[in-house]
Amino acid sequence: MPGGYWNTTGRPMSWAAELGRIMVKKYLFGPVASRRLGISLGIDLVPFKTCSINCVYCESGATTALTLERREYVPIAAVISQLDEFLSAGPEIDYLTFSGAGEPTLNSGIEHVIGFLKTRYPQYKICLLTNATLFSVPGVTDEIAAVDLCIPSLDASTAEEFAVINRPVAGLDFTAYVNALIAYCRKARSEVWLELFIVPGKNDSEASIARFAEIIRRAQPDRVQLNTLDRPGTVDWITPSSGENTMRFVRALEPLVPVEAIGPFKYKSANLKPQLGSEQIDELILELISRRPSTPADMSTALGIPGKTVKTRLAVLVKAGKIASVTNRRGEFFSIP
Repeated sequence: MPGGYWNTTGRPMSWAAELGRIMVKKYLFGPVASRRLGISLGIDLVPFKTCSINCVYCESGATTALTLERREYVPIAAVISQLDEFLSAGPEIDYLTFSGAGEPTLNSGIEHVIGFLKTRYPQYKICLLTNATLFSVPGVTDEIAAVDLCIPSLDASTAEEFAVINRPVAGLDFTAYVNALIAYCRKARSEVWLELFIVPGKNDSEASIARFAEIIRRAQPDRVQLNTLDRPGTVDWITPSSGENTMRFVRALEPLVPVEAIGPFKYKSANLKPQLGSEQIDELILELISRRPSTPADMSTALGIPGKTVKTRLAVLVKAGKIASVTNRRGEFFSIP
């Protein structure tokens, strides 16, 4: 096979060599095989444990710089330079992911990184992992509007639960945080997967589950991901949610939104399709338009793939000369040349 032996991710060993090379980059980490995102390259925009909350379950340890201050914590020019150097080789990656051991939206330059990636490397999908606590800050949700996937977290249904589980920085208002999260979910152009971390005895009462259901009903995310303790947190009293307990959340939320459990206990709503990699999406598009010319909306409906993702892959296929487009009064149609 080209590229030599294949590893357990299904990628050629040349990709594994890239992994070794990227590990020396200061602001990038991976690529790693993510259970949710396929092959993901991490982008870290804040120093270790700089965050607006100090969650009891955080596997990275306690927050050491608890803050709501937005500034350029790491040099954006250096982040962009490292991304350009790595991505110019055309590695096979499913997502470029803003994550790390802190809150990415604290960096006031995140919009510039997103803009660079969308302009220079539009073939790659961008994911943002965020605690969403800065969504109430004017301009933040506009800065992240171009990401393809946002995974915000919601672990509390009341201010009291927020204080116990997330231990926020002083001045962070729970009601403002939840209202801004709801507003973002409703207006976002990206897919939104809302992550809810179950902490037994703290946010899993019948009243808590009912409050979560009401928030999620108002927010209307594309899916809810239920998580629980899988690795040691920052306190010794936290325990994982059992499968039976997690299913209480599933039963309450599934009438409102597709649900999956991603912790030790696994569950997925029947209407949730598995995540497809870029190559798989390209193959589906090519197969479809080889039979008949189609618009992006046609492809999104036929393939069950978000319209934004379809448009991203079409741009890549056009640039590679694999497909062509023609615009008439009925819209833009793509076909095999």
